[in-house]
Amino acid sequence: MKRVTYQNAQTPFSLHDQNIIAFEVRGDDLLLHPQAPAFVETTPPYRALDGYLEFHNVDWDFCYAYILDFTGNIGKFSGEKVFLKDFIADFQNAGFSVMDETFGYNQIKLNGYYHKGCSVKECIIEIYHLGEMVYVMEMDD
Repeated sequence: MKRVTYQNAQTPFSLHDQNIIAFEVRGDDLLLHPQAPAFVETTPPYRALDGYLEFHNVDWDFCYAYILDFTGNIGKFSGEKVFLKDFIADFQNAGFSVMDETFGYNQIKLNGYYHKGCSVKECIIEIYHLGEMVYVMEMDD
């Protein structure tokens, strides 16, 4: 019998508890701009660093945002699924607080809370990219 062990994606940084304040589209690239500090290292010394995140060669046809209306942790809900580009176009004066990151084949899913004005909704953002995912940090060393 053959056994294969799956290893979780070992990302060097986490967006957990970070607030995304801007999405920037540059052709087929997407930049996520978190509020400072942007990232926390996932290994010691667990520094909080400023910067942003780049996704290269994004396939926009497979990128979505799910905006869910909830009143509690469980139960029925309603909401909408929109193309990520449409979500980004309506993102002015809003924020997205990341609670969890999930990595898959050429894809990342960010789960959290979308807040705009007095409204707070649960939100899932799916980014499908064929190029690199790059953490860009401002560092002294």
